[in-house]
Amino acid sequence: MIQKHRLLTSISLTLLLIACNDGDGTGGDGGSGGTQAPAAVITFPPAISMTEGEAVTVHGTAADGGTIASVQVNGVEAFTDDGYATWFAAVPLTPGMNTLTVGLSDSESNSDAEAAEVLIERQARVATPGVVAFDAANNRVLVRDGRLVAVVAVDLTTGIRTVLSNATTPNASNPFSRPEGIAVDSVNNRALVTDGSLDAVIAVDLTSGARTVLSDATTPNASNPFSRPEGIAVDSVNNRALVTGGSLKAVIAVDLTSGARTVLSNATTPNANNPFGLPQAIAVDSANNRALVTDSDLKAVIAVDLTSGARTVLSDATTPDAGNPFDLPQAIAVDSANSRALVTDLGLNAVIAVDLTSGARTVFSDATTSPGSPLDRPRGLAVDAMGNRALVMQFGHTAGALVAIDLTGGEPTILSDFSTPDANNSLNDPQGIALDANSNRALVAAASGDAIIAVDLATGARTVLSDATTPDANNPFGRPLGIAIDAARTRALVVDNDLDAVIAVDLATGARTVLSDTATPDADRPFDRPQDIIVDEANGRALVVDTALDAVIAVDLITGTRTVFSSNTSISGNTASGGGTPFDQATRIVLDSANSRALVTDTGLAAIIAVDLATGDRTVLSNSDTPNGTTPFDRPEGIALDSPNNRALVADSELDAVVAVDLTTGARTLLSDDTTPDANNRLDGPVDLLVDTINNRLVVVDEDFESLIALHPDSGERVDLSR
Repeated sequence: MIQKHRLLTSISLTLLLIACNDGDGTGGDGGSGGTQAPAAVITFPPAISMTEGEAVTVHGTAADGGTIASVQVNGVEAFTDDGYATWFAAVPLTPGMNTLTVGLSDSESNSDAEAAEVLIERQARVATPGVVAFDAANNRVLVRDGRLVAVVAVDLTTGIRTVLSNATTPNASNPFSRPEGIAVDSVNNRALVTDGSLDAVIAVDLTSGARTVLSDATTPNASNPFSRPEGIAVDSVNNRALVTGGSLKAVIAVDLTSGARTVLSNATTPNANNPFGLPQAIAVDSANNRALVTDSDLKAVIAVDLTSGARTVLSDATTPDAGNPFDLPQAIAVDSANSRALVTDLGLNAVIAVDLTSGARTVFSDATTSPGSPLDRPRGLAVDAMGNRALVMQFGHTAGALVAIDLTGGEPTILSDFSTPDANNSLNDPQGIALDANSNRALVAAASGDAIIAVDLATGARTVLSDATTPDANNPFGRPLGIAIDAARTRALVVDNDLDAVIAVDLATGARTVLSDTATPDADRPFDRPQDIIVDEANGRALVVDTALDAVIAVDLITGTRTVFSSNTSISGNTASGGGTPFDQATRIVLDSANSRALVTDTGLAAIIAVDLATGDRTVLSNSDTPNGTTPFDRPEGIALDSPNNRALVADSELDAVVAVDLTTGARTLLSDDTTPDANNRLDGPVDLLVDTINNRLVVVDEDFESLIALHPDSGERVDLSR
């Protein structure tokens, strides 16, 4: 397993050594002029990052008193067209942690083999990890990921993740649509995956990842078709897979050779006793000739006879008693050595042990039995009997980790997670972002976490700047969405969608005070679903986008007084201000001072609206007709200004893309999406972004991945900065 907690110390030491290397960038002989070694800086990727890619393009700069002759990264020669003032190199990566080291030399034969260094981890992403299966022969866990529409393999020795099968791996044949359950059919060297959209069982080769259809509505015939199949288990004794039938409320037997389907158990087979409510997952209890099915509607484990299909209640709120009842049972696995089944429960944040004889329930692992437990919405579950552990995949915000729980003592440990650089202070429903340049950090509004999280732009490390207990309990957030830096007053201004307020947050302490709400300084022109905010220091105001009002409200930076700056209709008895194109779901805003305007994204219009800073008048800068139909928006949300390149950069949450918009013409070009420049580290729900001029990159808030993604401003290449 990769020891991520050591990364910050490692990179900090590396940066310190680089900074202290003779102070003036000289080589080992400490000379100057002809003996001065050239110096280099890596501008992309960040100091610590993560990528799915097999390679990364490293960008940087170099300087020297003479002429630089060569720049290499891990032995790969860099390309340049300006004498290495700027350069880039495509560097292959190995699975796990990689150190990218720049070596360079000049025409005077001065050199530095370690001129600059960053760390990047090559790992397959996990987005919405669900059910898991234990692949004992390969010492790994297979994880079904619904959002990535993939099966990801996790090595149980190293924790390294690789994509076993997705829409492009190993090819595009028989792609998944909505993978649900997964089981390992070791005899046939394959995993079996249920697909709720395809109504199918897909076989995945354990070596190549190739997909073939084992059973669907036409394979091998149309008898007993699936309807939203979910859980699956292999009944090798009877050469079949058992599938919980979703909306059919059934267990369907699938012949492992032919794919033929027969009904083992449903509301009428073999009888109507103990019918399913909402069957979820299934496991085979061979010793007792039965399958065990979790039912989230009945909050029960139902035993199904493998011969007759007869159903009996093994464990529910009254069977055998009321102790430790289920809340939302999910996955199930049989721990034969201990005569029990283990069940993950999303509602209880726990793993429950069920006695195979009596059905009695005991808490196997939760925050009470294991203080400090990493369990957070545990979902997938498998038993590694040889390793004497349960393997649990969790679904929550603490890095979606694969957790091993000792079968004897119940102690959990994390085997693999997808956090960068660590799992501390995870981003919980991230929305707005602002650049606190003086501290080289981004401040992120975590809407569901009711917090402002500070993210170090060098390392990606996250700390809580302000939440319900930090620095105190005064003026807690309701649902913070937009954020802007008011540098002159060393504070951040946060719009809160639930409180209909602007909250001022001290940049040093995190202390919160109310600048403007329904009672502060008065009740005139109150907010109604404020979404985003910018500081217009030249005019002594903040400008707040209010989606419900379809307006931009000006807020005095000193008093908090609200005035209507630009709106479609009258607000609180005031006539509409500003004319021109009416808003339709105004969303986010950025200040374009050089052109005396604000730029507002509008999701209803799928447009960028320019708002004159003097009059509030609105004009279309860019939409599907302006200046043309090329690369139209779908749902533009976040917007940032890249003035040196005369463009605005827009995060479109439906296109899963960043689009560049020319500030003069409104012309749109695609900077980064699922296939541009490649498919690695794709965006999934980008909602805001900033231009990090200090580090020459873009930082995108991704709502669905709950992460910050760093983008190269020219190529659009992506890596995970903080997750």
